[in-house]
Amino acid sequence: MAFAFTKNRGRREEDNMAIQSREISRARQSLERRGRVSTASLPPDIAESWQRCVDLGLDPLGPVRLADLDADALRDACESHDDLIRFARPEIELLYDQIAGSNFMIALGSSDGLILQTLVDHQFADNAAAHTVVPGSDWTEVVRGTNALGIALKTGRPAHVYGEEHYLRANSGVSCICTPIFDGRGAIAGLLDASTTAAHRQEHTAALLQMSAGNIENCLIRSRCEDQLILLFHPRPEYLDTLSVGVLVLDRDYRIVAFNRRGGIFLAGLSDLIGRSFSAVFEEPLESLASRLGRGETVRVRDRFGSAASMRCLSNRASFALSARAVPVATRPVADDGAAQAATPALILEDTVLAERVTGLPQAAHRGLCISIDGETGTGKTALAGFIHASTGHQGAWHCLRPGDSPEAITPAMLEGGTLCIDAPGEFDPTTQAALLRLVERLQDNDVLLISTGLEGPAHEASRGRLRTDLAYRLAGFRVAVPPLRERDDLDDLIEHCLAEIQPDLRLTPAALKALQAHHWPGNLHELKSQLQRASVRTAGFELGSEDFPDLATDAASPVSAGKIAQALMQLTDNGLKWRDVHGQTIALMVEQCEGNVADAARRLGLSRTTVYKYLQ
Repeated sequence: MAFAFTKNRGRREEDNMAIQSREISRARQSLERRGRVSTASLPPDIAESWQRCVDLGLDPLGPVRLADLDADALRDACESHDDLIRFARPEIELLYDQIAGSNFMIALGSSDGLILQTLVDHQFADNAAAHTVVPGSDWTEVVRGTNALGIALKTGRPAHVYGEEHYLRANSGVSCICTPIFDGRGAIAGLLDASTTAAHRQEHTAALLQMSAGNIENCLIRSRCEDQLILLFHPRPEYLDTLSVGVLVLDRDYRIVAFNRRGGIFLAGLSDLIGRSFSAVFEEPLESLASRLGRGETVRVRDRFGSAASMRCLSNRASFALSARAVPVATRPVADDGAAQAATPALILEDTVLAERVTGLPQAAHRGLCISIDGETGTGKTALAGFIHASTGHQGAWHCLRPGDSPEAITPAMLEGGTLCIDAPGEFDPTTQAALLRLVERLQDNDVLLISTGLEGPAHEASRGRLRTDLAYRLAGFRVAVPPLRERDDLDDLIEHCLAEIQPDLRLTPAALKALQAHHWPGNLHELKSQLQRASVRTAGFELGSEDFPDLATDAASPVSAGKIAQALMQLTDNGLKWRDVHGQTIALMVEQCEGNVADAARRLGLSRTTVYKYLQ
């Protein structure tokens, strides 16, 4: 029975092809003899394309007009479509492997109909068409008449053109399938085409082509929107990691700036998605979902038509910024008894390097990885740690262990959820480090988020012999190196943020801003806030000028450099002072240079803060 059914279906397909062939033949006769397009005998897209070609004055019996680029122009065109080619090449090679030996060629076209790259099956290579569909050739309807690539470019829809459906009889020996690749904003970014000498319909190849085009589209969107919030959604959560996932890209105001075709299909009842706010598309505002999305959770949402979907945030710099905007940052650690923490507005994460380094941080914390935060004193390590505690949704108190704490400071409450922050673990004495190791090992069986902060990461501390190697291994997980203020490209944002905290109506003159930008900031954010606070006290108005920052001028005019410290050290030694006294004088001089910032002085000298305090006393 099954054999008979298959045989009958095959006959029906052959009969349909014969009927279609007769219809196309009649349409060609009408076109070539009378210059008329028989719309009743042709598929709608083909009939419309033939009519456009007639209107252009193309001769269906004439030769193929060539409009190929020379080598230099082709190289320039490929360079301008570098990202398209980069993401399309693996898909082209995969397609080639899937249909190898079936007399095909795969071509990648640009958004203006230019062939950029091809991959040709050896069977197709001997066909005349293989010598016309080459990199640098123009396949718009204006030049080549009706063809799949030209129709897809014109209509923005997948196109199939078989044999004599080509307007130019010279192209009737091949069949071609093309699907557009979109840029996420409604424009065509490129075209993916498959051509063959086979006359029968290639539905399977067409499906493969559309899958590949969708994958390229997703890659383009993610690459071009890596600084923006990318949301993945699908009616079924298990499909969030597949090619069938919908993609939405949001700007800082949570308005849609890009979406993929699958996302458009899921939201087909909502037209003009670009520019719409998240709340205009979905029932729940993004603000209420932000903290969960930011830390990598999958949430359930409903669109305005009541259709449910699972949604997740793609891990990138914007996903961390989403959490930062949604959750207030702790400026002081939560008390060990779980008392509420004071909070300030969100972290400033506009610095390119820092934003890249924190990508994936919420997800790392959500998976239980230890997080180590290192950087100079005053760079905001504690604020970042406090934010992580708040944003990851860990239930429980904040516990912090600091240098000088004894083993008795470690309490059973630290095993009861929440967050444990270990500040400068390399500065703990050996006995306390041993107790810390035992504590950290026990934390693995408890829902406790572990964070360590310091001037340098655990691995570096261990290499210098300051931290037990086995403890360093357990503290090493997801590392975030916070850059010093002098290296950040969001200094203006930080200045504005700190100034607003001190006095919202204060403004800086251009000269004052220039002075702040030029300063080296050895004390980082601590020093910046101190400078702004002192300046705000000095002024009687609402504008700060460069004269309100006299310390910056002095610092810039006569900096105390490390070279001067070395010179002073040699002079002290020459005067016959003992090494211990010279060492003490050197430390005192560095602390003076760092404006009393002991931690910064210790970092520059390569000493622990405990040693610096000892010599100062």
